[in-house]
Amino acid sequence: MSILNPGRGNALSPAMMVAFADGLAAAAAAGVRAAIVTGGPGKAFCSGYDLTALPNPDPTVDDWDSRFPELTAMLESLETFPAPIIAAINGHAIGGGALVVAGADFRVAQHGSFLRIPAVRLGVLYPLPGIRRLVSLVGVDRATQILLLGDDVDASVAVQWGLYTEVADADSVLRRAEEIAAHVASRAPLTVAGLRALIRADAAHAPDDAVRALHRAWAQRCLGSADLGEGMAAAMQKRPPRFEGR
Repeated sequence: MSILNPGRGNALSPAMMVAFADGLAAAAAAGVRAAIVTGGPGKAFCSGYDLTALPNPDPTVDDWDSRFPELTAMLESLETFPAPIIAAINGHAIGGGALVVAGADFRVAQHGSFLRIPAVRLGVLYPLPGIRRLVSLVGVDRATQILLLGDDVDASVAVQWGLYTEVADADSVLRRAEEIAAHVASRAPLTVAGLRALIRADAAHAPDDAVRALHRAWAQRCLGSADLGEGMAAAMQKRPPRFEGR
């Protein structure tokens, strides 16, 4: 799926954010095993919230979810999607665009691009799911540097920090994302989904009892699946497995 708004640096309007979350929900319902998110044409993968679409100031509304429900819902859709998400970062990732990047499981960025979260330049506080995810990726010190300074982070630095998975030439970013998607989609879907859920729950510092309960539930699903038998048979027969996600 593409973040497509080339006249505005692929900025996110409320309608685009609703469509993004709906698209991921439809992909999940269809059993998609990996999803790729990329930006439209231009220098930016996504330049963040479209400032021309900002809601009018309302002093009676002081909580984020009420003022920007579409952005919060979009970021939560990245968290709850059951399959891996690969971000093909074909340009600069700014503001909400950087939070979309952070919400992905694999992040392939174009050489020479940068990431910036300019909340401190605008006087806003970004949604909690995005902040938590950023901290889980790069740690407290790096997240503090990114958020409190609001400066550009070059892709070559971002990959050293663990914010990006890898960098690639402009003409190979999407191809590399497709390779990763195909690779992970060939793996056992239930195991992939369970591991993804556990990694994110643990990274978000969910209570230990909740993480253990989540592990038990996914372990039971995997142990009772037809895919387990297929994986074992394929290993014994030295052939690629043909997983069906059941």
